[in-house]
Amino acid sequence: MNRLLLAAALLAATAVPAAATLQIEVFDNGSLIDNVTGITTGAASLTANDANFANITINAQGSPILPNADLSSVTLDATAALGFTGSHTLTVDILQSAIFGTGNTLSTFTVNGLTNDPGPTVESTFANGGLLASHTFPAALLDGSFGPVSAATGAFSSDETQFAIDFTAPRQSFGGSIQLTTGVPEPSTWAMLLIGFGFMAWGAMTRRKARELIV
Repeated sequence: MNRLLLAAALLAATAVPAAATLQIEVFDNGSLIDNVTGITTGAASLTANDANFANITINAQGSPILPNADLSSVTLDATAALGFTGSHTLTVDILQSAIFGTGNTLSTFTVNGLTNDPGPTVESTFANGGLLASHTFPAALLDGSFGPVSAATGAFSSDETQFAIDFTAPRQSFGGSIQLTTGVPEPSTWAMLLIGFGFMAWGAMTRRKARELIV
């Protein structure tokens, strides 16, 4: 029995955790038009092809390039084609799996370089499929940012960022980013750390004064 327990402990100690994977999916009005999956290098890129868009380019970063279980949709650039007709919602999901995250998260959303008034735009973050934070930028907004938004969560093994942009006319162009920072100490933890540092500083000062009196 002891040998079995020892063998199990050794296997557990030498087991290599699964590498974090990145996945990008692009949808036009709910229909999947392109995707890239199983990226384990920490950086994923996709230039999607769709008749309604002249350009859809996504770049994302995650573990192991970024610390903890952070996920950064560095850029999303999309432009409606010259022959674009009707109304199309472009949805982009960036999913990171096989990670270990816990604690507070911070979500920051931006839009920039918009032309010809696309939108509204909804940007969101998720952990284990549950919503962490979301913000809607109105149409005709040239540049804007929102956050960081703090959200507490328990342990999670996947996180996600999502763009949903409404396009209603040809040559509308969108640029934006989402940053998800994980493992951020909660405010109460920061408070305890500050109190602890304060006591350490006070103790050091008291000891120095005592030495000066002795001398």
